[in-house]
Amino acid sequence: MKKVKFFCGLLGIVCMVLLTAATVGDLFEGSGDVGAVKLKGSVHYNPTTQTYLLTGGGTNMWGNSDEFFMVWRKEKGDFSLSAKVGFVGDGVDAHRKLGIIIRESLTGKSRYADVCVHGDGLTSLQYRDLAGQETKEVQWEGKAPDHITLERIGKRIVMKTATGAYTDEVTGEIELELPETCYIGLFVCSHNPDILETVYFSKLIYKKL
Repeated sequence: MKKVKFFCGLLGIVCMVLLTAATVGDLFEGSGDVGAVKLKGSVHYNPTTQTYLLTGGGTNMWGNSDEFFMVWRKEKGDFSLSAKVGFVGDGVDAHRKLGIIIRESLTGKSRYADVCVHGDGLTSLQYRDLAGQETKEVQWEGKAPDHITLERIGKRIVMKTATGAYTDEVTGEIELELPETCYIGLFVCSHNPDILETVYFSKLIYKKL
């Protein structure tokens, strides 16, 4: 009987580990909150629809430090990551954010760049070129894209944004000095420390360049 109980307990642990790994799908290695987030975020991956649902809080991704939730993988060199994106529900704050990000570390003050879509439709290539310094941005002239791409090509960070389908048109570009190996992934920020917002990412396309 003891052996049976031990086996069942071990099986439960194995199943829990497998479930935890499955929540970030095959593309990503991990997930978690970045910065001093008040409410813990989470991710659910649906392998049938290949859709990621990210739920997260955080005060903001701006200024000299960030708070948000992300799923990530460590990547070396050049890449392209695209996703169809959208917010779930009406939301609380017009500045809630979702997007694709590259980051030198998982600390709040890290250097980074992202393609960021706000709840009110504002879309920009945000970046921090020195750790702990103020965030900068290159705004897209359009609003509320549902297909976004972030690319790293050497020091170039490229934003591509469109509605209805993916595009090869560059809608923003910067040069940013980052380590050869960085964290890349998907993120959500509620822009309100006491609120959790949910967003989705589907039809992901990932390529090494």
